[in-house]
Amino acid sequence: MTGVGENNDPAVPSRVLLPLGLAVCFSLFGDLSLYASLVTQLETVGLSLSAVGIMLSIHRLIRIPGNPLAGILLDRYGRRRPFILGMVLATLSTAGYGLVRGFWPFLLSRLAWGLAWMLIHVGGLAMVLDVSTPTNRGRLTGVYNGWMLLGLALGPLAGGVLVDLLGFPPAMLACAGFTAIGLAIAILALPETAPSLDRKGQSRSQRKPGLRRHLDNFRFEKVKTYLSASPGLGIAASLYLITQFAGEGVALSTASLLLQRRFGDSLVVGNLTLHVASAGGALLALRSLLAGAVGPLFGHWSDRLLGRWTIIRSSLAIGVLGFGLLFSAESLPAIVLGILLGAVSAGAALAVLAAHIGDVTPSGRQGAVMGFYAAAGDVGSTAGPLLAFVLLSFVDLRWVYLICALVFLVGLWLSRYSHRAQLIRE
Repeated sequence: MTGVGENNDPAVPSRVLLPLGLAVCFSLFGDLSLYASLVTQLETVGLSLSAVGIMLSIHRLIRIPGNPLAGILLDRYGRRRPFILGMVLATLSTAGYGLVRGFWPFLLSRLAWGLAWMLIHVGGLAMVLDVSTPTNRGRLTGVYNGWMLLGLALGPLAGGVLVDLLGFPPAMLACAGFTAIGLAIAILALPETAPSLDRKGQSRSQRKPGLRRHLDNFRFEKVKTYLSASPGLGIAASLYLITQFAGEGVALSTASLLLQRRFGDSLVVGNLTLHVASAGGALLALRSLLAGAVGPLFGHWSDRLLGRWTIIRSSLAIGVLGFGLLFSAESLPAIVLGILLGAVSAGAALAVLAAHIGDVTPSGRQGAVMGFYAAAGDVGSTAGPLLAFVLLSFVDLRWVYLICALVFLVGLWLSRYSHRAQLIRE
């Protein structure tokens, strides 16, 4: 596979990753502020408590079928224009949270955010593949994920503070302002990275086929071709689903509940007494920051020293340890260590799985393949909280964590199978 970074300006990665990362980070503020504050603003926004669950999940449901289509658009029309369109939708949808009231208007804003994040995230991943090579792809995907995880850490903190200081509508408009800053950065500084977008000198007949034919080719030929030519592609997507299910789905949605069930409504840390919601938010922010910090390091090790599959298997093993510790943890230090082990596992997996996908993806199809990959992750992150809270009606939370540890063990088996199959083919 060839990309811009492999045969053009070697400075392109640094030119792309900074504006791309800033835009992605700022785009997340509105969405994540809802997780921190929406349940406390029911009267303000005109929603019932049951409607909150719909609002916090509907954007993921629309992304599951939509991500592959977004990838096809990115391959057809390049990366920059769809990405900027996503940022426009993100700005408008975030402003909508503060301007609308009632179930259906708010639902439309959430659906607009789902469409926005499809274009932003799949576009961002495709850009990283465009400008990277096998010798730096792990590190660069780690840097990209670091920016995204920074948004995951700062978004709920900034949103919660703004809601407390200004009230919900002005806070959401302020978050829309942050996203608009990211949009301006993308417009002014983000270059086009698609490796084969309408080169000068191409005749009309040489250009890419029409969108309808492109969709047909992807649906009926390309997926089967990619998966049969590289079983590692399907397995990597499955491992991403597992990581998102257990780590980003179950762990994030149950952290505050775990603290509440172990310590009640408040807990003492040194001389401080913290409410569970504040302690849970701080713990999840720390988790995101740690995951973002270790991603480039593990990505670099997968580029230069240990290879992709060694790091992937290590991330899954660390995930088993983290959830095993949460299964048995009774003290606060043990819970914190379990959460932080999960952060290390997630940071390594997010960086190196995406790098492996880039290694096996044909040139010019990065968008379509990353759309398929992102859809697998959204299946996992959507199913995780839903299944966890269903199971909590029947079993204690610790058994949910044990199930997650077993799911990571299944991932370890899949990774070993994929690596052996690759060695046999070579």
